[in-house]
Amino acid sequence: MNEPEPEKIRQHLENLVGERNPFTRPQHLEKAAQYISGQFEAMGLKVSRETVEFEGIRSQNILAQMPGETDDLFVLAAHYDSVPDSPGADDNASAVTALLEIARDLCRGPLLKPLIFAAFTLEEYGFIGAKHFINHDAERKNRISGMISLEMVGFKNTQPGSQSYPPYMDPDQYPDTGDFIAVVGNEPSADLAQSLARGMARSVPSLKVETLVVPGQGENFSEVRLSDHSPFWDAGLPAVMVTDTAFFRNPNYHQPSDTLETLDLEFIRDNAQAVAGFLKQFLNQSG
Repeated sequence: MNEPEPEKIRQHLENLVGERNPFTRPQHLEKAAQYISGQFEAMGLKVSRETVEFEGIRSQNILAQMPGETDDLFVLAAHYDSVPDSPGADDNASAVTALLEIARDLCRGPLLKPLIFAAFTLEEYGFIGAKHFINHDAERKNRISGMISLEMVGFKNTQPGSQSYPPYMDPDQYPDTGDFIAVVGNEPSADLAQSLARGMARSVPSLKVETLVVPGQGENFSEVRLSDHSPFWDAGLPAVMVTDTAFFRNPNYHQPSDTLETLDLEFIRDNAQAVAGFLKQFLNQSG
């Protein structure tokens, strides 16, 4: 396993952290898009941009593709925009950093099944970039066999009592310490969620991985729909979210205090390595 390098993780974060919003800091959003594109291109990946229009503004989905031998298509995604007045370090520069490091690892070898690395825009405005990706290309949509959304993967708290949960979850069934990563799926995505959780734990045995599978499309569980996987659920496609649980752990969520200094870079490294390890096996399985 090729470990993500700590200096590369910090480099990505230093280039990404900062308000990235299409209305308040459009130039910063575009700067992040250029950085992401440049990183993918330096890996030798084929990069394309999809223009996404919303309320009179334009921004870009950044897509990088690894070819494969089969027709089905897997998507690994992270959104790169942020809310106004927040540097968006955990939300979601941490996950874009993981996306880039996973891509850097996987691009070293061929895959049986093709993979798209997607940096989506406008997640904070209702998953607009992800919805565009699904609806823009019917042929591509029909090929999608599954999707992973990386959503805040950089905040860890080892203090007992640091983890909270929504009221529909039994806290006695889960840790009260915010030092794990969560894999969240819905019923049609249950197999993918469980396979991913097992693969992550196998790839990085020291990483604590918890799993939640909600009924249907998660209609009655609004907190678990707050990322780019939810449009895939609504389209009937298997999709899971990998998350540090956001505001159930991180007090800096959507705040000016969501800064690089609050992140655990080793946690980002471990999450990236774990997802990469899963994908190497999963995307090279025949059948």
